[in-house]
Amino acid sequence: MSAPRRRLAALLLAPGTAFLVLAFCSIVALLVSYSTRTEQTSTLFAPFDLGTWRVALSDGYLWSVVGVTMRLGLTVSLLTVLIAYPLAWCVHTMRRPWQAAAVLFVVFSPILVSVVVRSYGWAMLLRPGGVFGDAFDGWLYHEPGVVVALVHVELPFALFAILASVRSVPADLAPAAADLGAGPVRRFTKVLLPLTLPGVLSGAQLVFALTISAFATPALLGGGRVTVLAQTIYQNIQQLAWPLAAVQAVVLLALTLVVLTAFTLLTRLASGRSRAVAR
Repeated sequence: MSAPRRRLAALLLAPGTAFLVLAFCSIVALLVSYSTRTEQTSTLFAPFDLGTWRVALSDGYLWSVVGVTMRLGLTVSLLTVLIAYPLAWCVHTMRRPWQAAAVLFVVFSPILVSVVVRSYGWAMLLRPGGVFGDAFDGWLYHEPGVVVALVHVELPFALFAILASVRSVPADLAPAAADLGAGPVRRFTKVLLPLTLPGVLSGAQLVFALTISAFATPALLGGGRVTVLAQTIYQNIQQLAWPLAAVQAVVLLALTLVVLTAFTLLTRLASGRSRAVAR
């Protein structure tokens, strides 16, 4: 890209980037400010106080909710990627465009429906007497039911990222590896998987971020037995416990940034290896 084009691209990106950075920093600053107040002085310019932090971080219930939230995020990310990866290859290798379009429509159709409607639909399927109620007895209002519904909701996002990575693999690479004597397992582990791993990690990263911030699906399908951080934040806001809600929001944000940073580093490492394989 020439220098004038780079300057034009930077100029076009500047307003949107500035808005996003300003909005993010403002929200984080407000959260941190409210988290250093007490419930008795929960105004913006109240005196600095870390009492809410001490109470929150010493509360075993908060850490149990954090554990459930992280477990759901990692479980849903893993299951979604395991389903999306072979599905992406199936879509990529379909010879007739209408077949791929039909599969993509079925997978992406949940995005067209409200999250409340989707969650209610899964509740109807998993309830006693429902379509899956007998086969998966006890899943409703427990973690397995929440996981299944979240995988269904997040699958399109993982598939989108992985499919883009799969389509970037040169078509003649696998046949060339076969001509050199590589078997199916070796072709997959040494050629195809390294080239598509950045897309896999990007999809897992996106699914994880969406899962740990999910509210409606855990609330409706968890039945009060599966509680995530987003629900406790909402409950504290409803009770006007703004400082405690702010502390929990900061904890959720910090955990998200740590995990997403790890995903980003792994993605960069995988991208470097994929370029080495391509060469």
